[in-house]
Amino acid sequence: MQPPSDFLLIERINQCPKLASLRSINDTLRSLLESEDSFLAQIAEVIRLDPSLTTRVLDLVNSIFFGSKDNKRISGVEEASIFLGFNRIRELLFATPVIEEILELGKNTESFPWEEFWKNSIGTAILTRELLSVLEISYEEEADYVAGLLHNLGILILAITFPDYFQKIYLQKYDSPEEVIEEEVAQIGWNHSKIGAYYLWNHHISDEIVDAIHWHDEPGKAKESPKLAAAIQVSQSIVSELGFPGLNKCKQQESGAYQKLEGWKILLADHEDPEKVISAIEDATDRLNQSLNGIF
Repeated sequence: MQPPSDFLLIERINQCPKLASLRSINDTLRSLLESEDSFLAQIAEVIRLDPSLTTRVLDLVNSIFFGSKDNKRISGVEEASIFLGFNRIRELLFATPVIEEILELGKNTESFPWEEFWKNSIGTAILTRELLSVLEISYEEEADYVAGLLHNLGILILAITFPDYFQKIYLQKYDSPEEVIEEEVAQIGWNHSKIGAYYLWNHHISDEIVDAIHWHDEPGKAKESPKLAAAIQVSQSIVSELGFPGLNKCKQQESGAYQKLEGWKILLADHEDPEKVISAIEDATDRLNQSLNGIF
């Protein structure tokens, strides 16, 4: 198959149907919405576990303000949930398809470990926030967590909009994550980072988050938020080391491989005590490993 033209790519992404969610998350959220004892804070916690729902909640809120004089974007899931309220979230949930039920991927659907994709997304989100906290780098609202959660959204979009290309790319085995990206570009013309960033930009997500996601595999090219992009790159690498690589069928990377990444150099460029940061990361990954193993 020849790579699609940029025009076809953009058209398909623009017409991308509603992003799918994981069945277990949908079921949990539905139970909360049906309970009279639930609080919006609890509902926001569940939404934070899902890249699809998080994207749609933020898009729904920010589209209301888009084009207004106050062009500040909301990036906090709880703030967005409070603004929308129970009824709008309930409507959003009922209109959200379940990834396990998407039939367009044909007989190979079961070959893709979607729970592992979600675990990689959640783990990267948690560790991105932890890493930046250790470095005393802060972002408004939940931009750090949200950017980490949505970093691989382009893979989900690719699965929905170009299922044939998606299967061809993600059924293969690779020696490194870089080879996966090279194959994406060879097959599609864009890598998953660019696909995700374009989709999010088109859905009113903040420039800071869009930029970090666009360049999380090459954080030195980020313009709006290079340290956020760097933290995502490092966090994703560590989460993969823990045994949660998402959909990538790559060889297990050696322990501490994240310390050779461009993102690590960006984050530690002006830090006086790298060993202290490494120690804090090790503590955080121990906690994260237990959390991810108990999520689904």
